[in-house]
Amino acid sequence: MKKLCITAGGTGGHVLPGIAVAEVWSERFGKEAVLFVGAQGIEQKLVPEHGFKLQSMKIGALNRVSWIRRWKTMFQLPWALLKAFVLLLRLKPDSVLGVGGYSSGPVLLMACFMKKIRLLSVHTAILEQNAIMGLTNRILARYVDTIFTCFELKDEKIQSKFLVTGNPLRTSIRVTQSKRENFHLFIFGGSQGAMGLNTLVLEALPFLASWNLKFTWTHQTGTRDYQRVWEAYQKFKWKVRVEPFIHDMASVYQVASLVICRAGSSTLSELASVGRASILVPLPTASDNHQYLNAKFFADQNASCLLSQTQENAKMLAEKIRFFYEHPQALEAMEKQVRKQYRPGASERIVDFLKS
Repeated sequence: MKKLCITAGGTGGHVLPGIAVAEVWSERFGKEAVLFVGAQGIEQKLVPEHGFKLQSMKIGALNRVSWIRRWKTMFQLPWALLKAFVLLLRLKPDSVLGVGGYSSGPVLLMACFMKKIRLLSVHTAILEQNAIMGLTNRILARYVDTIFTCFELKDEKIQSKFLVTGNPLRTSIRVTQSKRENFHLFIFGGSQGAMGLNTLVLEALPFLASWNLKFTWTHQTGTRDYQRVWEAYQKFKWKVRVEPFIHDMASVYQVASLVICRAGSSTLSELASVGRASILVPLPTASDNHQYLNAKFFADQNASCLLSQTQENAKMLAEKIRFFYEHPQALEAMEKQVRKQYRPGASERIVDFLKS
């Protein structure tokens, strides 16, 4: 039995690709062959829900945070490295894969160190999901054996480590056929919601109402913003489904005509796999502006529309929705382009490479 340690956390965009890889690995070696290592993020909920074991460590961020938090993280780092050493020594994994999140740094650094001093015989790898490498992955890239990527990245010093695989997707997200009948708008801000995106959509509602457009909506708000968004929709007569969180995303994708969402790599991979037209609103505070770069890549391929999150863009958002509502042929053209961005079998390629 080959054992895999996956370190991932913080957001669904990090955890869910790790779970997708774990699902394929467990099909071949059993669920007991997979161990997740995370911090205190959404992995605490998602990993056990999918039936995998999770070990946690206290570790914070270093990038785009206050000096106080940086110092706190620096004090946590030695203990995180020590815990990673004990975990890896006990598990003796054949492969360690970092998918992003605060725990990736200590676990991968320790795995590389233990391999160097021959305490472990292990293949170390990271998955870079975005169009630009984040801080943790830029550090780890010097030491790991392989860097799986979703975009074509360029770096002469480590170019030989790059392997373009695409982004792993859960089997539950794959949509084989559209079931939409009428124009349906699907809005979501990621696994934890997005108040800025919600606000932009709510500010567009009066414009849409004045044009008397007839269509249905689904809006995933996030837990914190559910009540505010639900109350805003009550002023209008649309047929709207408002949910704090949607587990069965595939069923909503099936009926969606147009998706309004953030531009995280996992979200873009889902859009490509299900072939849905979208208006991408990148998170303005995303580290290294990676969501904007992700969205720009798709927009440059005519696979999406790119819209910045500003109050002035509320009317523009409404106008884009109206355009697609009135021009179904434009939707079909964008769907054709977005499907070209899909790289199927990413989980299988990663597993095949790691276990070889």
